Amino acid sequence: MKTLCFIGTTITCGARDRDSLGWPGRLTRQLLREGHSVHHYNLGIPGETLPVLSKRAEREARPRLEGVEDALIFLEPGHADLALLKDSRRRTDATTFEAHLTMTMEVLDGMAPVVLIGPSPVAEREDMLPCPVTGEMIRYSNVPIAAVSRRLAAIADERGILYLDLYGEMSKGTAFTAAIEDDPYGIDPGSGGHKLIAEYAHTMLAPLMIDEDAVSGNAHG
Repeated sequence: MKTLCFIGTTITCGARDRDSLGWPGRLTRQLLREGHSVHHYNLGIPGETLPVLSKRAEREARPRLEGVEDALIFLEPGHADLALLKDSRRRTDATTFEAHLTMTMEVLDGMAPVVLIGPSPVAEREDMLPCPVTGEMIRYSNVPIAAVSRRLAAIADERGILYLDLYGEMSKGTAFTAAIEDDPYGIDPGSGGHKLIAEYAHTMLAPLMIDEDAVSGNAHG
């Protein structure tokens, strides 16, 4: 059985999915329908920054993956780090963000292969809103999100790991934009958005599942 462990923030949590699955649950459900032997853990906490996430990642992942031979860890750094403050600075500066990302990936990579999840596009708002976690006045822009998405793609390429480019993929067409439009912060997708992410992740994950089936088939042949 393959264990899928999703560690992330708002997009991973899936709070606005009417089916209470989020894209991790939807992906797992599809894989099960196809006959794959999988289960998943959703360790998503909305609004969390990477420095905070990095403190809990090992503590929460290790007991769930201890002794597990076949697993994947999906790491989603999230949007909270990319929020812009009143002076237009990123809430988490680039150096701090990348340092914590590297540290977290190295820890998790010791448990199972890591799949890196990039940030999804946002519906930009003119007015600043109070951060639901800290109360800071923030807004979101696709400019830094696009830049971080490119940087994460490069990091994934350097490490030879799978990267899910949510910004590039969800920017195609208008369906994902429609799914986040009614979120006050323009970030958290409704059910339709999670369905789109799950479908994209399923396509990207297919080669890994084929490898798993081949190994399983050889073991039972």
